[in-house]
Amino acid sequence: MGFYIKKGFNLGPVRINLSKSGVGFSLGTKGARIGSGPKGNYVHLGRKGLYYRKSIGKSATFWLILFAVLVLAGYFLWKSGIISLNV
Repeated sequence: MGFYIKKGFNLGPVRINLSKSGVGFSLGTKGARIGSGPKGNYVHLGRKGLYYRKSIGKSATFWLILFAVLVLAGYFLWKSGIISLNV
């Protein structure tokens, strides 16, 4: 296996990943992410050495993008104080 460079940027719960194979994004927290990239859609779970990654169908791309946009919009509305989560 050769050397490679991978770079990512976090925008709240959304992560944008840049690599040699292309651009991808994922949504979630440390230990639980759902994402889409040049190699397809996936679910990734795990922390501290034990991980699980499962590819999901290509038809899920639209729903992943819609879900990411809604969560990102909600996150920025919450951070700006427009909405609150007081229970």
